[in-house]
Amino acid sequence: MKYLIICIALFIVSCNTMHSDSNLAGIYVGLQENEYGWTADTLIVSKPNDGERIFQILRHAGLVKFSKGKKLPSQFFTEVWIADYDAAKETLFELKYGKILIWDRANESLQLGNTHYKRL
Repeated sequence: MKYLIICIALFIVSCNTMHSDSNLAGIYVGLQENEYGWTADTLIVSKPNDGERIFQILRHAGLVKFSKGKKLPSQFFTEVWIADYDAAKETLFELKYGKILIWDRANESLQLGNTHYKRL
């Protein structure tokens, strides 16, 4: 009976631990558009090691600008961010630039400023 109680307790603890941040890893896409152009972003969120709260975010972005009704050459860039996850607030705090990404568990999406990133 003791072993059954211990197994159930371990199962509950492991489920709660996995629930806190394992769903966060994945690929997210976002699109911003205005009268000056548009930006297409892809965020690849992963855990680089067994760290409890640390995530690596790889951002690929493409930018298309318009000037006087004409399309300018496209620009592409890649960034790597390291972020600390706060499970209580469900936020990722990017350590170098201070960006804050908000995790919406119900919609499986991230928000950075006005940009919403939907999980693929």
